[in-house]
Amino acid sequence: MVAILVLLTFLTFVAMVWLVAGARESAREGVSPGEALSAPPPMPALASALAAGASYLHPSHVWVRLAPDGIATVGASDFAENFVGALSRVEAPEEGIELRQGEPAWTLVSGKNRKLVQAMPLDGRIVAVNRAMAERRGEGTRSRKGEWILRVRPSRLAENLQNLLVGPLADAWQEAAGVRLNAALAPALGRVANDGGVWLEDFGDMLSDSDWTELRGSLFPPQPAERIR
Repeated sequence: MVAILVLLTFLTFVAMVWLVAGARESAREGVSPGEALSAPPPMPALASALAAGASYLHPSHVWVRLAPDGIATVGASDFAENFVGALSRVEAPEEGIELRQGEPAWTLVSGKNRKLVQAMPLDGRIVAVNRAMAERRGEGTRSRKGEWILRVRPSRLAENLQNLLVGPLADAWQEAAGVRLNAALAPALGRVANDGGVWLEDFGDMLSDSDWTELRGSLFPPQPAERIR
């Protein structure tokens, strides 16, 4: 019960931060908070984000980095890769395929053959696949964490950015995932208490099959049964 109350309090705090930030920004621009939350980012702001190489986070724990040429590079967050465990390979789609935001994008496969399907963070056409990462096999060729998986030419970037998190909101979302993880498991699992909150390397390998499957369903929904194309 205490863990649930902590989680609810934390999520309420995140929502309040989001709303207050939106209200302050909209007040400066003479726009109501509701309009600010529902409207797509203005083109000058979008151009600035592209020029600065801004980074975003999809709620399914997929990061997005925008380049000035309009191409988005995407990959799995540290939380996702450590949750799946020691990463063996990635089942990725082919170049040229068009996917929509929220559709299955790739599957992370661990050395224990556990599979985590992650969502496409943007609408667009896949222009490049990290085949060096996707085709690795065996214990001696595990994928390095933080590598990109796909490069995408977005087709509805301004609209899609409304569903992505950035800055403090992205940090808060990952903190919320940690709260849910530790609420379900022993407090010592998931985070290293004395090093600033760095994820414990490959903590997913410490979970039983039943715990891992249950947490996958709650932290990374939905998990489709079909294979990646």
